[in-house]
Amino acid sequence: MNKPLRITIFGTGGIGGFLAARLCSIGTSSVTVTCIARGDHRDAVSQNGLKYIDPEGEETIVKPHLCTDNPADASDTDLWILCTKGYDLDDVSKALSPLVKEDTVILPLLNGADIYQRMRRHIAAGIILPGCIFISSTVTEPGTVKHIGGAGAVTAGYDPSRKDYDPEGLVKLFDEAKIPFTWQDDPLPAVWKKYLFIAPLSLVTAVTEKTFSEVLSDSKLVKDVRAIMEEIISLARTQGIELDSSLMDEHLAQAASFPPETKTSFQRDVESGSGRDERDILGGAIIRMGDDLGIEVPTATKYYLQLPR
Repeated sequence: MNKPLRITIFGTGGIGGFLAARLCSIGTSSVTVTCIARGDHRDAVSQNGLKYIDPEGEETIVKPHLCTDNPADASDTDLWILCTKGYDLDDVSKALSPLVKEDTVILPLLNGADIYQRMRRHIAAGIILPGCIFISSTVTEPGTVKHIGGAGAVTAGYDPSRKDYDPEGLVKLFDEAKIPFTWQDDPLPAVWKKYLFIAPLSLVTAVTEKTFSEVLSDSKLVKDVRAIMEEIISLARTQGIELDSSLMDEHLAQAASFPPETKTSFQRDVESGSGRDERDILGGAIIRMGDDLGIEVPTATKYYLQLPR
């Protein structure tokens, strides 16, 4: 009898909670799901399970195999799914490094266009699959995750250094969990497509303190969102990643499909005043790439410099 696939979700917040709920639904004979979480959220999930509320308001409670704040408790993991914030990525990568074997698979679903490169600075072994997810989901109280909008569609592709990896099992896993999943041999266009969506909206909403609906109803702000998108498209194309200009209209239409009160996770982090947010991945990276490639990014720079400090 084959043993269950051992999955650990590192960062069981809004995105990780959605994935945990879907993956736990498969059943323990096929998979075991461990959740890495902190504080009251960890305690609530450990004691009462994880409550997942779908966009229609239907509630489901699932029981992970384990919920812990110590990744070493999941040292036998076959598949790590990373849903942490970008500002935690270096620490998470360092914590994972001694736990990763040659056949360990890591699927990072973070915001950012350079996540793979950042992780490889600390993790030499294993298979890191560049990927992304489209979803708006948040922790509403300890132990509860609310899925606000977006299908939760995941795209992933080959580790540039491990083209020998067979994705059939991963594709089947997401299909069983009813998580929309696309495998692409070259995942970078999809990763940059996600970045093209999230970075401009994150910068503009965080600076203006406006929701998706409020930004989209302001012609000046829409113009600025488009300008940042154009800057990102130029950065991608210069690196051989083709992004069609029509994506700008597609992304704005997608943003309009979210509930009017939707905010980006970056905006919520900035509003919290905690001092921890993804401004480096969503703004600083654009400026650095612009400097490295000799491409001006004035609108992204303007908004980055206006972010509350």
